[in-house]
Amino acid sequence: MNRSAFAARLLRWFERHKRDLPWRREPRDPYRVWLSEVMLQQTQVATVIPYFERWLRRFPTLEALAAAPLDDVLKLWEGLGYYARARNLHAAAQIVLRDYGGQLPRTVEGLMALPGIGRYTAGAIASLAFGARAPALDGNARRVLSRVFGLSRPTAAELWALAESLLPRGRAGAFNEALMELGATICAPRAPQCAACPLRAMCQARADGAPEAYPARPTRQKTPHHEVLTVVLVDGAGRALLGQRPRDGLLGGLWEFISAELRAPNPDAQGRPGCADLADLILRRSGLKVRPSRAQPLGAVKHAFTHFKMTRQVWLVRLPKPVRAPLRPQGYARLVWATPEEIEQLALTRSDRRIWAMYRARPPSLFD
Repeated sequence: MNRSAFAARLLRWFERHKRDLPWRREPRDPYRVWLSEVMLQQTQVATVIPYFERWLRRFPTLEALAAAPLDDVLKLWEGLGYYARARNLHAAAQIVLRDYGGQLPRTVEGLMALPGIGRYTAGAIASLAFGARAPALDGNARRVLSRVFGLSRPTAAELWALAESLLPRGRAGAFNEALMELGATICAPRAPQCAACPLRAMCQARADGAPEAYPARPTRQKTPHHEVLTVVLVDGAGRALLGQRPRDGLLGGLWEFISAELRAPNPDAQGRPGCADLADLILRRSGLKVRPSRAQPLGAVKHAFTHFKMTRQVWLVRLPKPVRAPLRPQGYARLVWATPEEIEQLALTRSDRRIWAMYRARPPSLFD
């Protein structure tokens, strides 16, 4: 295959058909390139655009991001998912300001030394912001290369070497972006638009008549499922108890209503968790001794993560008086009694935001 023809056709197509996206404004600002690449990981463009624009209004510069409290960063990221991205972005901004004079490193190696920046993100930033001759392979680019070159089960090393060999001199950034754009808009995982593809004449997968067979999909494993018990514990002052998850780990730094995985439930006659489960959960996670004899079910909230699914059984437990007893967080960074107004300002997990909406929408009861 003529590899210079590959790049030339791809770049001509890109110039005519590239989407007008807010992070593609020239001249490229390294901070905005970095932010967009982090937000676009595992997330579609249509979802990212409003987050990107809101983020820049709040944190227009790397310096503004580095100076912000992490709680503010997580609140602005709320709903975008994969929260480690936000924590790493914040930590890396502080490192760049402290150790690099506020200037992002210009090399792939230098960028990869920062939290949350792997080989793909480093290649994208280096090529798009600094013109470095570095490949950048996301899932879209991998799919295009696998199909054009007829690679059913390519290794990561093979694809990186192939991508680097295709880079045109002086236009690595545009080439990387064009390759990803083609995969995102034309060479889709299913029902690719081969007739509109600028590389159709040289595509081995199309010649074989089975473009969707490339690359071969791995065997899907059964997705684990976790049952979680959650209590919306409200005191006599109308405040709800929330715990902040440890900053290292899943959903780190976000707030949730008191929860724990339901391992050995003591169900009632209807198969629901009993008062003993609720009392044990509250005691273990907060140190409070509560007799939830008037517990009210709020419903179930289902949520899917990358590697597992979760169902949260949610109960409302009301306390007759404001709580002044000291709290002992077990497994939380801290606990807080929050008013409804304060809860709106906290960075909640997506499922906890739904739980809060369920609580606000519930019909009034005798205990309100």
